[in-house]
Amino acid sequence: MVSSINKRGCSHEGCMDSDTAPELHTIWSEAKAHIKKGDYDKAIQIYKYVLIRYSDDNIAVEYANAYLGNIYLTLRQLKLAENHIKKAINCKPDKPDYHYLLGFTYSIQSQWDKAIAEFEIAIHKEPNNSEYLRGLGWAVYHTGDKAKGLAYLHRAIELAPTNVNILTDLAAAYLSDLQFHKARKYAKKAIQIDPASNIAREVLDEINRFQRYYKRFGEL
Repeated sequence: MVSSINKRGCSHEGCMDSDTAPELHTIWSEAKAHIKKGDYDKAIQIYKYVLIRYSDDNIAVEYANAYLGNIYLTLRQLKLAENHIKKAINCKPDKPDYHYLLGFTYSIQSQWDKAIAEFEIAIHKEPNNSEYLRGLGWAVYHTGDKAKGLAYLHRAIELAPTNVNILTDLAAAYLSDLQFHKARKYAKKAIQIDPASNIAREVLDEINRFQRYYKRFGEL
């Protein structure tokens, strides 16, 4: 099963720069430039430097850990991601983005109960955040409560009707339930919105493949 939550990087970095000391702005900008170029090793070095050089600045430590967690999540170095995200949460437990990041990390590892707990904390803070609802819906669906999971995903798409990631999650969920018509509907809509989306095309390919096999099996 192809899931956009397992394929994409996390999009919620949050606003991590506005509260830091002015002299840190250049450092943040340099690290972001490296990330934009895909040079994650350089960015990691910078954030680790911040953790040492500004260890007495709680905000700098919080943001550096959050950025490191996000990078390691993108690189699928999940133990390191979890470690740094938890450190960011320890600095600021009420920041929903951090709980979303941690929930995302658990989802990739199919640790659904842990993921749900973190997504629920994030949603408690921002109940109409479509990305948080998407994460929760996908996790709940995989615990076996398909109706509730789909309800969260549909709520997410109501809030963000052109979100390709939510559409592909809906398509993948309906495919796993062999509801090919609904799965195809959401996959095609995702491709219509973003023709360059590899995730949406992979889901549509899976729908076509599963439907062919299902028809062949039904004819035996």
